[in-house]
Amino acid sequence: MSSPDFKKRVLTAEDLSLIASEVPALADFRGVRPWNRDKLWADVLDALMEARTKDQRAAAQQAVGAIHALDAIDRLFVRHDR
Repeated sequence: MSSPDFKKRVLTAEDLSLIASEVPALADFRGVRPWNRDKLWADVLDALMEARTKDQRAAAQQAVGAIHALDAIDRLFVRHDR
């Protein structure tokens, strides 16, 4: 974030990818690097549907929560050139 004015969107998709790659709950999913939100959601939802044990369900839920946090960062801070 190069700007002290937080109303400016100063992150890029590459920055978001870097942040996501540091989240352990997302380590094994496609779409983290390079950033592809749709692939990431698809893999996480597949994991959630295929989870058989309590630990697998908990891991998938953590990934869902991490994606929600990343979506909030995306909305607030990522520069989308239109």
